[in-house]
Amino acid sequence: MAEEKKICVYICKGCGIGEALDIDKIKEAVESEYNVPVKVHEFLCGADGVNLIKNDISNEGVNAVVIAACSPRVKQDVFDFGENIIVERVNLREGVVWTHEPNDENTQMMAEDYVKMGVV
Repeated sequence: MAEEKKICVYICKGCGIGEALDIDKIKEAVESEYNVPVKVHEFLCGADGVNLIKNDISNEGVNAVVIAACSPRVKQDVFDFGENIIVERVNLREGVVWTHEPNDENTQMMAEDYVKMGVV
């Protein structure tokens, strides 16, 4: 029998993401719609950010990680938590904040939709 997914969403505020989006609104939207925890970190690919995720995997039983940060084409080694952990990457940096108007209603909605799609 397959193990039930325990999802946690991690949103990075680095690389201009936190300045261009209302991260709290994204967090609230995802938590209320999908009833999954969302954690925000200043620099998710740094040692503290990676340890946050690893601790949740070890101590909270998280086995499906949604990382809302930079492109999935980069930092693949940093966000590899082993073959038993599902990792979904949501490209907020290049796909949203670096290519759309910062602090704009449409940019915000796009970011929220991208993270929601990552959860699904």
